[in-house]
Amino acid sequence: MMNYARILLVPLLVVGAVSAQARQGQPPPGLTSPEKLQIQTPQLLLPAIDAEALRRMDEDTRSGLPGAHDKRLAVAHGYSVNADSKRDGSWQILENGDLLWRLTLRVPGATDLHLGFETYELSDGAQLWVTGSNNYYEGPYDAADAAPLWVPVVPGDSATIELRLPAGSAIENTTLALTHVGAGYRDLFHAEPRIGNPGASGACNINVVCPLGQPYSDEARALAYYEFRSGPTTYICTATLLNDVPGDRKNYALTAAHCMSTQAEVATMRLYWNYQSTSCASTTGYSFLQNQTGATLRATRADADFTLVELNQNPDPAWNLFHAGWDATGIAPATTIGLHHPSGDVAKVTLGPAPSEGNNCIGTGGGSVNTHWFTGPYEQGTTEGGSSGSGVWIPAGDSSGAGRRLIGVLSGGTALCAGTLPDNGYDCYGKFSAGWNGPAASSRLRDWLDPASTGTLSVGGINNVQSVVNVDSVLVNRVISERQATQMRDDERGPFERPSPFNPGVRRD
Repeated sequence: MMNYARILLVPLLVVGAVSAQARQGQPPPGLTSPEKLQIQTPQLLLPAIDAEALRRMDEDTRSGLPGAHDKRLAVAHGYSVNADSKRDGSWQILENGDLLWRLTLRVPGATDLHLGFETYELSDGAQLWVTGSNNYYEGPYDAADAAPLWVPVVPGDSATIELRLPAGSAIENTTLALTHVGAGYRDLFHAEPRIGNPGASGACNINVVCPLGQPYSDEARALAYYEFRSGPTTYICTATLLNDVPGDRKNYALTAAHCMSTQAEVATMRLYWNYQSTSCASTTGYSFLQNQTGATLRATRADADFTLVELNQNPDPAWNLFHAGWDATGIAPATTIGLHHPSGDVAKVTLGPAPSEGNNCIGTGGGSVNTHWFTGPYEQGTTEGGSSGSGVWIPAGDSSGAGRRLIGVLSGGTALCAGTLPDNGYDCYGKFSAGWNGPAASSRLRDWLDPASTGTLSVGGINNVQSVVNVDSVLVNRVISERQATQMRDDERGPFERPSPFNPGVRRD
């Protein structure tokens, strides 16, 4: 690590931290007062990547797999670093006496960057930002956020970290170290070229705002595109926010075990809500602003291929999310619906035939016996890398009366687009009913979704309506986020040169 300049000043207090949540509130000093930054920002230069070669290598590996394969999608190459605010970067004293630490990191060739601070404890009043290209930033984070802090993706091949301490603070009382950098190679912020980003999925995919998806506009509000780190690599999968029997909005999210199955992986989870197009025919109007980071592993099992996590903080009520219903009876519907994020794209919908039972098609979990639903070929739409962990649903209006309830989680398969139509492939989904029971609470769903053991096997969905007393104070920053996004769009800055994000149920004048 480079030996950057640093300043040591007088001591002050520290305070404890709690769970982390991403936000985009007041901008960092580097954007508001760049003329007052007296010291040139040191740069941490990491080895370059060849984004096109990495994408091609992923595609070659996947196309060479025989039969069914999982459908998570790698999006970033990882670097382990150790950039410490007490040792690296540069400090300066601002005109009002505040202290400002800055460090710019760069990975030539990266399309976007994913930053992880596994060492993180800020003193009272401290604020942290990360700024990518086009003045797109995440923050401020503060003493209310706890390690590990995984910042949502920022665009470009460079990012500037800014840490501001109140006047009179002691640098020694704040502990901050950047420990992981994910160098993105699928350009998650831009719709062209079509290489694994918004607009990148196959031509047969169907936006959830299209007629096929309109009966599921509530369930689409339960859908999360998410990023996570497994080993050195950053992947994307899909998750669904679930209701429980008490209807107490515990913020449980369901995904696949082959995506995440350890607390270390779950801690890196960054979820993006309402990531949808406002148009049926094209990809437009999407936004990454409705995001949060951090979750706790509750239950996971490899044969049924499910993982249940609980989010560390409540989503912003302004996002108008939905806690989806589910059915654990194991009764197969006449047709199936899928809601997912293929290839890093906005939310899509599929229509499939009646499912049949079978074993885990991707081979995880050892002795899998009838743990999965098989469906396909799809009548409309398909799934791709990034769709893993998404739900398969009983269609609206099903004769069982359990329509619009989730019955499985995508493991993988062979299904793809054949031009503008689905191909003849199939997919398998871990059965919700197979994961309902198990040898322990850590390997079954019922302890979490039916905590009073009522025996209920099917519940409907509910809106994410919460009283003021249950809303975390830091969520006020989310409202600021959307206001700022509107201003940035008006100014035609950053990736905000698009209409406001689609949010069903929220009226826009």
